[in-house]
Amino acid sequence: MSCDHKLCGNIQKVWLPYEFRGHLKGLKSHPYCLKCGVIKNISSDRARPLGYYMNILSRLPITKVQTRLIAKDMEEFWDFEDIFSITSFLQEQIFINIVKKYSSLSEHTIKGAL
Repeated sequence: MSCDHKLCGNIQKVWLPYEFRGHLKGLKSHPYCLKCGVIKNISSDRARPLGYYMNILSRLPITKVQTRLIAKDMEEFWDFEDIFSITSFLQEQIFINIVKKYSSLSEHTIKGAL
């Protein structure tokens, strides 16, 4: 997804549940994109760039082929790097699932590298 995300004004915000690391913390007003409608992530759980996860892959005991397949899947995930709409917690879950798909590493091992 490639949207420049034009924020709505202060009056047009919507009240939605506020989560942190998967736990509900109440309601807050959320801005959204006027172009695509995606709700902005307002938590402190900010998404990280793809390079962060590539550095983690380099520390895992996997082959170059596995690294390339994992990187390709992450690149193709529609909003993996969209810091407007995704949280670090969700990125980590996606990363773990993709790594497990192409390797025999345990979730514990992968989380240890994060």
